[in-house]
Amino acid sequence: MKAKFSLYAKHVVLCLAFLFIPYAFTSTNTVFSLPHLYTNPHDRIYLFIYFTLLCFFYFNYYYLIPRLYFSEKKLLYYFIIVIFLLFFLWISTVLDHPSRNFLDFRDHSENLLNHPKPFEGRFPPPHRNEPMSFGFTGGPPTQYGHTTLVYLIGVVSSLLFAISGRLQSVEKEKVKSELAFLKAQINPHFLFNTLNSIYALALKKDDKTADAVVQLSELMRYIMTNSNDEVIELNKEINYINNFISLQKTRLGNTVNVDYKVTGNTFGKVITPLILISFIENAFKYGVNPDQTSEICIKIDIDDETLTLYVSNKKTFSIQSDSGIGLHNTIERLKLVYPNKHQLKIEDSAEKYIVNLSVKIR
Repeated sequence: MKAKFSLYAKHVVLCLAFLFIPYAFTSTNTVFSLPHLYTNPHDRIYLFIYFTLLCFFYFNYYYLIPRLYFSEKKLLYYFIIVIFLLFFLWISTVLDHPSRNFLDFRDHSENLLNHPKPFEGRFPPPHRNEPMSFGFTGGPPTQYGHTTLVYLIGVVSSLLFAISGRLQSVEKEKVKSELAFLKAQINPHFLFNTLNSIYALALKKDDKTADAVVQLSELMRYIMTNSNDEVIELNKEINYINNFISLQKTRLGNTVNVDYKVTGNTFGKVITPLILISFIENAFKYGVNPDQTSEICIKIDIDDETLTLYVSNKKTFSIQSDSGIGLHNTIERLKLVYPNKHQLKIEDSAEKYIVNLSVKIR
């Protein structure tokens, strides 16, 4: 809501600034001159012309460019642009110089010498039957030159904005497609690993098998409900991690010592779902040796703007370098979702595998 209000406010400010362009610079040694709308019909005419140019800018941006320029009808688009330019030149002549032929572009320098202070220095005098030039011969800009220049600036700027917006839209769609593909890979990967854990409990006819099934259902409900959301409440993500670690403790029993601690306030904060779990899952997958007591340390610290995740596990005989598709996809997701807003350090020594991740959260 705030973003939309800010966007509308910017449009209003830019529109007002555009309407006051004719009065920003004068040739009477003043930087700014307020329009005399009640006493000077010339000011009213130029305010009207600039207002119609502003309307055309939005018409061009929201209608002509999408329907013609981006639809491979560029020749028709350019033809319409030329027609509108002639229209604006014609309407400015009809309003300001009703008896003048707007196609007569002969030089009027002599007329300028006879009227050194026309209209407080803003524009050439609207005397009838006096030819107009485009003002590109060394003299001050004339009515036609001024209108043409502002019109072309509006057309070019609207084209640049539209092309830039289209490129950004394509990039966003690309990012969404990539994220959807990565999430589709993460969910089955997690499911298969967890089912293997419960299967191990069932083989041992462990009494904790039923509790493990309940915990798995909670985990899968979270994945099915929230994995496609852009962000999720941080306390829900932490609760999901709690359930995952509890399930792993149930499966592994006394063969692993888990030092797990969460510090900081999660209230009012959000995070991308399933962005932390792969690092934790990786520790249980590659840091547990059934022949000896293994140690895993997981610490999550939350301050006002940053979440820090620390995961450490002893290496076992498993090949640690083969970290699996889940961890690789999470690293790719971090690059896509938190560009320039995260730091990831992985220490892969002979004895330990340590992950330090800091993410700027909202």
